[in-house]
Amino acid sequence: MKRILSVLALAVALVGCGSTEDGSGAPGDRSQYPAGPYGKTEGSVIANLEFQKADGSPFSLRDVQADEKNRVLLVTTTAGWCTACREEQPKLKQLHSEYAGRGLVIVAAMFEDNDFEKATLAHVQGWQEQYQLPFPVVLDADFQFGAYYDRQLTPMNMIVDVDTMEILQISTGFDEQLVRAMIEGNLPR
Repeated sequence: MKRILSVLALAVALVGCGSTEDGSGAPGDRSQYPAGPYGKTEGSVIANLEFQKADGSPFSLRDVQADEKNRVLLVTTTAGWCTACREEQPKLKQLHSEYAGRGLVIVAAMFEDNDFEKATLAHVQGWQEQYQLPFPVVLDADFQFGAYYDRQLTPMNMIVDVDTMEILQISTGFDEQLVRAMIEGNLPR
């Protein structure tokens, strides 16, 4: 009960955070990626990290930021050995289904396979196909997101305001209520 109340309090505190000063919810200037300094903690701007999508094409956070329809980015890390990662995939699909029309973008970043070895594009393709994910799964073989959390606590879920590319929340494991509250509190109505 205490956990539910704290999640609800967080959601209430965040209501309205997804809109601009004029209250319109209109995106800001996205002609360039936000300037640094960049950081790896909540409240800092995330660097323009670059990856490869399952089909081998390049993908960067700038790609997400450049699309003015996008409002909130949910980055989740995943590994083949991670049971919690497997369990969260259907929930992520559901979040995508519910919120993509309002500006949610989900990106899953795979860093290791079932044997704790660096993931390859074949692993990324297999993951995307196995769970029939409608959002990008990217290869993070160098584990760039490892600088944002403790790998042993995988999955990491990071909520980013796409207008500013500010990291709003970093959590580990998959607390669906917390993730939903952050999404709801930061998307326009």
